[in-house]
Amino acid sequence: MSFRSRISQRATKLLDFCRDGGYNKEIAILVDMGRHSGLNRFVVWSFGTQRPIMVCPVSHGSGSAKSHQRSAHARFSNDEGTHLSSLGRTLIAERYEGRYGVAYRLDGLDKTNSNLRSRCVVLHGWKQTTSFPIYPLATVGSFGCPVLSRKMLARVDRILQDHSRVVMEIFE
Repeated sequence: MSFRSRISQRATKLLDFCRDGGYNKEIAILVDMGRHSGLNRFVVWSFGTQRPIMVCPVSHGSGSAKSHQRSAHARFSNDEGTHLSSLGRTLIAERYEGRYGVAYRLDGLDKTNSNLRSRCVVLHGWKQTTSFPIYPLATVGSFGCPVLSRKMLARVDRILQDHSRVVMEIFE
């Protein structure tokens, strides 16, 4: 199945979840961690047009072995100290200025990501993350955070400032 088809199918299911839970019904973010990290896999999706608003690469957790190692494929955990990304649906919570500039706190909505806030896993930008696909190379890793390039985070930030209760789903 193509990347576009996978995203479209996930978005259809996610819209039902958003309607039922009182979440944003205009946009959502979908992250296909089943794809190589050097490819586009972060999608801001418009439920209205059933099309991506933007697509770009995103880094994932590198694990606790080495802070910024490059790995093409993610492993997942919800446990403290693993430095791995978590699967599941997430509410994009408050915006703040932190160590990496503008960032968004994340509140896990599933058992697989219920510890995001206590683990300090946030959506942020970083100068070492690419804005464009670099396949077959891998993106740089993180401590479990979904990390965009600073340029791409600035675009996402402009979008998120116009919306509330946006859900991000990270899946494999």
